[in-house]
This record gives sequence, C-alpha cells and structure tokens, in this order.
Amino acid sequence: MFQGNPFDMSIRHQRGLWVLLIASIVIIFAPRFFLFLEKDNTATRLILLPVEEKPRWKTVKKFKRWNSAYKRRKWSNQTKSFKKPTKPFNPNELSLEEWMQFGLSEKQAIIVLQIAKRGIHSNDELQKIKFIPEKTFENMKDFTRYPPLEMEDSKKPSLASMNAPIVVNANDASEEELMKIKGLGPFFAKQIIKYQQQLGGFVRKEQLLEVWKMTPEIYAQIQSSITCELTTIRKISINQASAEELQAHPYLNWNQANSIVKMRMQKGGFKSIEEIKESVIIDKETFEKVRPYLSL
Repeated sequence: MFQGNPFDMSIRHQRGLWVLLIASIVIIFAPRFFLFLEKDNTATRLILLPVEEKPRWKTVKKFKRWNSAYKRRKWSNQTKSFKKPTKPFNPNELSLEEWMQFGLSEKQAIIVLQIAKRGIHSNDELQKIKFIPEKTFENMKDFTRYPPLEMEDSKKPSLASMNAPIVVNANDASEEELMKIKGLGPFFAKQIIKYQQQLGGFVRKEQLLEVWKMTPEIYAQIQSSITCELTTIRKISINQASAEELQAHPYLNWNQANSIVKMRMQKGGFKSIEEIKESVIIDKETFEKVRPYLSL
C-alpha cells in the first residue's frame, strides 16, 4: 500500500508538468497573437498605399469635349413655332400668351410686356427690342397698328394734376388717405385718427400739434395738406352727459367734469353753455377750448 505525500514528485515529473503548462498556453494564445499582427499589418498597408489620382487636365479636357458635343446636339422639342397674325393689332395690347404664340419664350414675353407698358409707337421701336426674334418681327410688321401720339398723350395725367397737392379732411380721413400726405407715415396717421376720435373732431388745424409725438417741424410740412370740416364735429350734451363721459374728453379732467354735473343738479339744468364758467375750476382758456364740443 502507497504511503507518504501523494503530491511529492520527482524533478523529472515537475519539469514535464511545466513543459505541458507552457505548451498549453502557447497553443491557446498563439492564434490570437498572429491574428492581431495580421490586422495591424493590413491597416499599415492601407495607410501607406498611395492614392492614384487622375490628372486634372484630363478631366477638364473630357468635360469640355462633352459640353461641346451637348451644345451641338439638336433638340427636337426646342424648335419654335412662329405664328403669323391674321388681322391687324396693336402690339401694346397683346397679352403674355399672344406674345408666346408669336414665338417668344415666357421670359422674353414678360420683358416685352414691361416695355409695352411704356408704349411702342412704331415698327422701328418694335424692331429695336432685342427680345423679339427677327422671324417674329417679319411676321408681325405688316399687321401692326399704332394709336396716334396725340391720343396717347390725352390719356396721360397733366403736369398740373400730377403736381397738385393732396388735401385731406382730418375729420373723416382713413389711415391710407392720411399716409398719402408727404411726410406723414403710418404712425402719425394712426395717432391723428385716434386723437380725432377722442376729441370728437378737429375744429382747427393747430390741434394737430396736440397729437402724441407730433413736432412743429412735421406739422409745418403737413399743415397745407390738411383741412378740418366742422360739419362732422361730435358734441357732448352738458344736460345729459355723466361725469365719466365729460371726463373722457381730452380738455376736461375729473374735477371739472364732476363740477359741471353738480352745477347741473343745483340749477335743474343749464340754459346756456356759458353757465359752466361759473365753476371756479373751469378757467377761460379751458372753456374756449372745450366750447365747440359742448351742447345743451
């Protein structure tokens, strides 16, 4: 029967065991190591591989040769049809479609229409329009009819009417009408209408200086183009209006409006507008300003 330590081995057996262990490690990891080396070499070869570039002049030469052949090519769908008129017409009255029927492209027809708005008066002027093909002109020239210059001049506005100043009634004008006045933009047009509604209408042009942000310079520029017709002035009845309604007017504050109502109650009603001057807080200046907007 075996006696002693079962792990005791001779030196020969120990060496054999180490050789077997090392060989196992080599067999396991050798394929992975060689695979890593192979990938690394492949990447290096890809990096170092020179890129073959085609000479630029060859590419340019090839493109020019292709472009030249493309331009020489005849396209069947690009052939223009030049229609010949069948009756006399005025070139200034032709539509876009009619110009295109005579052989013009859409872009050419649009440009010719813009020229026609200024007026075409003869075949010489028509022929000078470079956007009209020669074939189109030859087809048209015997059918063109132009109105007399005197007739065209009669349709134009006279110089006096063009230079006539614009005059607008500030009491019923819209923003668009006010903006036609030189020097008056959309901001001031809106502010004028707003203040006109608060007042009940302008009784004199100088009240425009009370409009918010209106300056004497702007007023001097526009005052000749504005009138104030008194037929549209809206008035407040001092015998019926409440203190709130009176106070809403720009020329009266709350104390003055309340004073008018209390005086009306004491008197049993006003018999004349001048009676409100009896209030100690309504001075002569305030009365003169508000007087046009009051009624019994």
